Amino acid sequence: MSMRVPREQRESNVGLRWRSVLILIGAFWALTFAVLSLRSELIDYFPFNVMAPRRLITSAFGAGLCLLMVFLLDRLRNRSFTDRIAFGLVGALLMAIGHSLFATLVTRILLPLANNTPFDWSETVQWMMVWFGYYLAWVSAHLAMTYHWEAEDRQRQAAILRNLAQEARTAALRYQVNPHFLFNTLNSISALVIERCNGAAEAMLLHLSTFLRSTLSDDADGEVALERELALQRLYLAIEEARFPDRMRVEIDVPETLSGASVPALILQPLIENAVRHGVARSEGLTWIRISGVRMAGEVRLVVENDGPDRPVEASGTGLGLANVRDRLNAHFGPQGRLIAAPREHGGFRAEITMPWRPHR
Repeated sequence: MSMRVPREQRESNVGLRWRSVLILIGAFWALTFAVLSLRSELIDYFPFNVMAPRRLITSAFGAGLCLLMVFLLDRLRNRSFTDRIAFGLVGALLMAIGHSLFATLVTRILLPLANNTPFDWSETVQWMMVWFGYYLAWVSAHLAMTYHWEAEDRQRQAAILRNLAQEARTAALRYQVNPHFLFNTLNSISALVIERCNGAAEAMLLHLSTFLRSTLSDDADGEVALERELALQRLYLAIEEARFPDRMRVEIDVPETLSGASVPALILQPLIENAVRHGVARSEGLTWIRISGVRMAGEVRLVVENDGPDRPVEASGTGLGLANVRDRLNAHFGPQGRLIAAPREHGGFRAEITMPWRPHR
């Protein structure tokens, strides 16, 4: 299951962010225009219809300065955020100076006002300070929005990396099962050949090829429907039954309602393999291997048990089989995936898997 962000989604995010930038600039200058117009009505000598066109021109100029600052800050996106704050402060000061000088140019040269007072540098400096406050507020809002987007990107990238690492770990655990199983099966075939049971060896080879072909064609996400998992295990059990025709019996009691449950591929394999190796292979009499399942309170519980010898080698859970199952359950389900394995009271061994119920897609 790939967690990489599709190209269309990345392009959509860029488009949405640029629209947000433009909306912020538009809203900022609309608010600035409204505040200055209200101020003009309260304390200026010139009516709204006289000053409005000039304010629209200077507001458009200010919007252009903001867009220019956006491009400059975007070019600095690989610098530290502290550096960008420093550039933003300097940029706000330069924009304030430029805006004040442009406003003076508009009101005194391009569209001069009647009854203009003589030019006063102190008044221009005061307006520079006012505009510095305005631009500082806009730069702060833009940097805050940018920081929020970058934090989102970092979280998304971290999530992608975590999922990719989890996928790699899950795949590695699953692939750990196949060589182990293959080694044991080839040993069984070798034993049949030595015993001159050629027909059984040939049947086992056919089952083995079918089993391997099936496991290699499983989905990349490492989960299959329980129905498919049981079909694979029937193939494996058929392989072992060819080796122990008189000492092994299998009983599978899993209701049809569980057939669509999603389970990690080959999750039952090590448990059934242990039941054969430490139950059937170590017993001189008939040994039953039972596989059962039940759904309870949103969970699926699968049990593999045998009535072989009292205590198998891996009863402590430190061997490859049980440790692999525990690790894979944890990789897929976290604490919701559990394995309880222990000897049965009257001989044999019982392993119970618990995992969340979810249908396989």
